[in-house]
Amino acid sequence: MNTNSIKDDIITVFADSTLYTQESIFKCLYWYGGRFHTTVSRRDSSTYQIQLKLLSTNPITDEEAEAILQKLERDLIDFRLRDIVSRETRNIRDLLVAKAFSHGEFDEEPPGELTDPVGFDVTQLIHD
Repeated sequence: MNTNSIKDDIITVFADSTLYTQESIFKCLYWYGGRFHTTVSRRDSSTYQIQLKLLSTNPITDEEAEAILQKLERDLIDFRLRDIVSRETRNIRDLLVAKAFSHGEFDEEPPGELTDPVGFDVTQLIHD
């Protein structure tokens, strides 16, 4: 993000589109909709412009605006990280869902020996 500003109760943030997807920006801004009118537009091919305008007529102080700006920046990073984790774990989620709805056709013993890297004799524990 660069050249963020606070002017006339409008908080403007610029987000690099190579770092933040449009989906993650909208997911983030959803939580600001109760207090702010939010707009997202393309500044250029590599930058989103995000604006938050207070819905109430009460002006915000510079300290409040700065705190909101910092929270928005943290929330954008949070939703970007959620997006990364979601993509990285998609295969695992798909396998878990497939297993949950498999009706037992995949409930076989895995091939190979059952061992424990810590040193316990797993077969001994099963039979006791």
